[in-house]
Amino acid sequence: MAQGAEGFQLRGMAEMKSGEKLEGWVRFERETMILTEIEGNAQHQFTAEQLKEVRMQVEGNPQISKRVPGLRGHYYSTPELSGKMIERVDAQINFRWGTAAPMSGIPADRFSVRWEGEIETLNEGNYTFHLRSDDGARLFVDGSPVIDRWRPQAESEHSGTIELEARRSYPIRLDYFDGQVLAVIALSWTPPGVTKRLIGGDRFHQGFSGEGQISAPGTGIFLKGGSFLSGAISEVDHKMVKITYLDGKELRISRNNIGGLQLSPISSSHYKELSEWDPGCMLIGGDYFESTLVSFDQNALRMRSPLLGKKDFRSGQVKFIKLRDFNKNKANFELHTKSGSRLRADWLMIDSKRALVKDNSFCWINLDPFDVVSVYGIPEDDGGQGDR
Repeated sequence: MAQGAEGFQLRGMAEMKSGEKLEGWVRFERETMILTEIEGNAQHQFTAEQLKEVRMQVEGNPQISKRVPGLRGHYYSTPELSGKMIERVDAQINFRWGTAAPMSGIPADRFSVRWEGEIETLNEGNYTFHLRSDDGARLFVDGSPVIDRWRPQAESEHSGTIELEARRSYPIRLDYFDGQVLAVIALSWTPPGVTKRLIGGDRFHQGFSGEGQISAPGTGIFLKGGSFLSGAISEVDHKMVKITYLDGKELRISRNNIGGLQLSPISSSHYKELSEWDPGCMLIGGDYFESTLVSFDQNALRMRSPLLGKKDFRSGQVKFIKLRDFNKNKANFELHTKSGSRLRADWLMIDSKRALVKDNSFCWINLDPFDVVSVYGIPEDDGGQGDR
């Protein structure tokens, strides 16, 4: 693949549904991925039906491609991964807060944390993860649930095993909530041929991104076809919605393509409910009433309900606004970004200069190519409504 004007390149590790694995420079042209091997320059073309996944990173700019150690933690003021949020990077997950608060601005009881990033493996084989917590915690590695103890409990340790390849970086997510009294969370592992130990800070990374390039999670828009575009909703009028992501980049999306405005994280169960309900408004407490959006700004919004008439809310009172039906419709690709987007696309145009996505509701989205983390080929039988 030719280098971009600034000398950047997209390097990818691709896996096909047949099991074949290749590494090289990658680009997407509509429904085809083109991979050029680093040594020998042999070129391969794969369709969406052939591709299982490709993970990408940017090379050519030390500031952008610098790997940031640690996991990025989002600390919330409620046990539901919502409310006031403070972000920081933690080198290890090994905290015994007891009856103290985890940091200034977060309460000592009834708070929650979501850590996200990548974990780099050692040898190939089965990795056993050990999660000690008081109260609930759950761990996902490479998108798979490894440990799930999302319930109030006294301090205890639970384990789960997953098979991983050698010297690869896998996405990792750890959720934790504290109910009351004591707060404890620690994450260890037993790699193949190695004794149990805390996971060192040199094993955790932010992926290939710069500081400050990850948006606050849980805010964004659902498109009609089931795509989620992550970012801060800064402006809404009768024609367009403006969303800000990464370091201030802006996107304008036609309101006709938007199913809902997500102002705070929602659970999988709420996603399923919202996709079936008529347009309306979900409040932070979970109450929902059918209504239409009258006006919106970053501090306040107004809804019109057949029962309640016009009703004003502060933005912090509302979790979700449904504008029209949205479902997980069929697509060829699913594209994941560092900023938290999950876009279901009919086709892609991605190289070192651009990332143009035509999603499955015929919405055109121009992304920063440095924001793209991975692209997945979607199986033929994947369709209908799915979890978030």
